Amino acid sequence: LVVVDGGWDVNADSVRSKIKSMGGSVDAWILTHPHDDHIGAFCEIYKNPDGIKIKKVYAVDMAAPELCLKNAPWDGVDMYQRFLELEIPNLKLLHAGDKIKKGQICIEVLNAYEDKTDELSDDLLNDGSMMFLVKGKTEKMLFCSDVGKSMSTYLMEKYGDVLDCEYVQMGHHGNGGLLPEFYKKVSPDAAFFDAPGWLFYDTTGTYNTPEKRKLMESIGCAIYSFETTPNSIVLK
Repeated sequence: LVVVDGGWDVNADSVRSKIKSMGGSVDAWILTHPHDDHIGAFCEIYKNPDGIKIKKVYAVDMAAPELCLKNAPWDGVDMYQRFLELEIPNLKLLHAGDKIKKGQICIEVLNAYEDKTDELSDDLLNDGSMMFLVKGKTEKMLFCSDVGKSMSTYLMEKYGDVLDCEYVQMGHHGNGGLLPEFYKKVSPDAAFFDAPGWLFYDTTGTYNTPEKRKLMESIGCAIYSFETTPNSIVLK
């Protein structure tokens, strides 16, 4: 069982319940970046596991909270500070190029905070988040986390056709995020939007998730969101 992020701190009870229903033991918990809506539930569960066993935690070797705030003064780092205070002994920090083998799948990190992120981004916590491939025998799924447009061209040039996948988890919940050219490079059969209805169907013009949905439909993708849960695929 591999868990990716988990949501806000208020989602902890539902995440804990789901993990228990699947045996109560997490082989690997991947934390893509230390924003509240990604690590909040983990911080609550780690503090009070209530019978859950977490064998290994993987996270990004992120820039210090002070640097993140200097880079993006509008951002928040309170949950990031809480995470650092946990002092997790079974934590492994990952970098681009690292690989994890779990059961029959291989997880390969394509993006994580590095010096290049400082050079390209004014949003370190998002652009420095973990982008990774989950590889089966013949198929792949790309998890884009909250990586955004500032990293798009760099990642396309760095990885080229490696990005070509059957499935993609949309960057930054499908709002803003990676450039259209990036998704055309991935050319997936299905796109997963980690987005509730108010974001997925935004009518205020505040968010561009509807435009990203139309983009992915034009590529020929099946579209999945919170609305279609439970969502599942078998990675061949």
